[in-house]
Amino acid sequence: MKKILTQIIVFCFLFISIFSINRLLMQNGFISQKIIQSNFYDIVKMYFYGIYHDIRFLSIAFLPLLICGFLALIFSYLNYKKVTFTGGGI
Repeated sequence: MKKILTQIIVFCFLFISIFSINRLLMQNGFISQKIIQSNFYDIVKMYFYGIYHDIRFLSIAFLPLLICGFLALIFSYLNYKKVTFTGGGI
């Protein structure tokens, strides 16, 4: 379970940084410096909204992996108790 959580966190940071770099490159390519200087607060707000929506998307995308990890942990614990209490093998 620890490995699954680590993978999810690493991939989230990786995707968020890739999306932020992409946003920065698109800003430099399509928005003029005059607009950026006059609307700096709106540009910062644009980045925060973008990161917010990236986190929402990634949490929805990685939810099945997290649920499968929890189910595997629960079922392995239940099977361990079953084998211990019954004293049997397979």
